[in-house]
Amino acid sequence: MTIWNVMLVDHDRLFSAALATLIGGGPFRVSAHAASADDALDLIADGEEPDLIVLALQDGMPEEIAGIRRLRDGTSARIAVLADTIADRSLSQSLKAGADAYLNKSMSSESLLRSLRLVMLGEVVYPTHVAGLLMAAANERPQHSPPHIAIPPSGDLSKREVQILRCLLAGQSNKAIARNLHITESTVKMHFKNVMRKINAQNRTQAAVWAIQNGLSPLVSA
Repeated sequence: MTIWNVMLVDHDRLFSAALATLIGGGPFRVSAHAASADDALDLIADGEEPDLIVLALQDGMPEEIAGIRRLRDGTSARIAVLADTIADRSLSQSLKAGADAYLNKSMSSESLLRSLRLVMLGEVVYPTHVAGLLMAAANERPQHSPPHIAIPPSGDLSKREVQILRCLLAGQSNKAIARNLHITESTVKMHFKNVMRKINAQNRTQAAVWAIQNGLSPLVSA
């Protein structure tokens, strides 16, 4: 059985100890505790090699989001954020900073363990309402922003690739996108691969967050 080393990041050592007891069985082994993201990076620099970092998010302040970003830049470990409450803004910012999961501390132990297993299998895990969040955020962009226009870092998203991202924001599957744009599913997958490379996104959620940040809105099927 595969064993994944887990690093817990939380200034509350009592909560960390309880969490370690909860997840310390099965495929997970808690190998290190850190009080902050910077402390976690120091431990990694000293030789710790976590497969998964579970980071407790207190209130989603900018310094906490910056800590997630530093962890993402400083390690290849998967990162799961464990929040006191599900706040839309910190959810979006955490995913954009590179978190692989945004989970609620009040979730059941079974749901937590299942979510962490999914994270280690390469999935991005977040509350089911995130699709609604993405669409709402797109609708709340400033009025002076040009509609449906995005300038990626490389400056070379094609018109079709922008359409693909807008369909993604509408929550459409590859099959639905293909039907909506009158192209094949294999063509949709090819466009997605190109888009991910151009905007440096690792998954569909990061691509959706990027699209929102760059002013795109959902493309509704005709």
